[in-house]
Amino acid sequence: MSLRIEHGPTGRWGGRLTERPLPEHDADIDALSPEVRRKLAGIWLSRAAMERRVADSFQVISAALGRRDADAALVRLARRAVDDEFRHAELSRQVASHFAGRELASPPLLELTVPRHRGASEELRDTLHVVGQCVLNETTATAFLETCLAHAKGKLARHALRELLSDEVDHGRIGWAFLATTRPETRVELGRWLLPMAYLNLRLWREESPIEADPPPELAAHGAPPGEVIHAALLDALSTLILPGLRKLGVPD
Repeated sequence: MSLRIEHGPTGRWGGRLTERPLPEHDADIDALSPEVRRKLAGIWLSRAAMERRVADSFQVISAALGRRDADAALVRLARRAVDDEFRHAELSRQVASHFAGRELASPPLLELTVPRHRGASEELRDTLHVVGQCVLNETTATAFLETCLAHAKGKLARHALRELLSDEVDHGRIGWAFLATTRPETRVELGRWLLPMAYLNLRLWREESPIEADPPPELAAHGAPPGEVIHAALLDALSTLILPGLRKLGVPD
């Protein structure tokens, strides 16, 4: 399948899509019914669209870090994250194409709506952008991918999920490392924004991973576990990882 990367050789794998090439063939996919294959193709193509939107979000994050004179290593990592997300979009499109049995076009571009955070100072607004994308969304994405990988059995899905997960961990670290360097006063002020941001983040994840009645069991084996399993993992990540981490950094809840 064709490789269509919008960014050049400065990314993580020197312009390559993945550290190791995707499997060319997965016999487990051949055994799936046409209906299940269509459903999996749709799920992975939807993920491609969402990953592409996150690339735009990291443009916002890298600009915010630059304005805040963040550590140069964090700025570089945020800029690389843009390339990472372009690769994630292409990787997900290729996986979708494997399930479809034909080359699928890239999905339509999803519009990125950047929160305005009315009433916040520029410093706090930049911090809110970084926390919202990296601490909340990317840490949640890590929990999502870990859950998908834990249920996946198909060779192609497991390979793709591992590649995605290796980047998301770094993307979450951007936010945690930056937050640790902010002024204590900023972290205290951040507290009153935390609950609505966390609620909105979970709501978006739930909309993108709806709970279905009696989903085909084959979906989980190829990277798409049931919605209730995903939701439980996301809530667990919020309560046992994100909130305790924020408290440790002095962010009140």
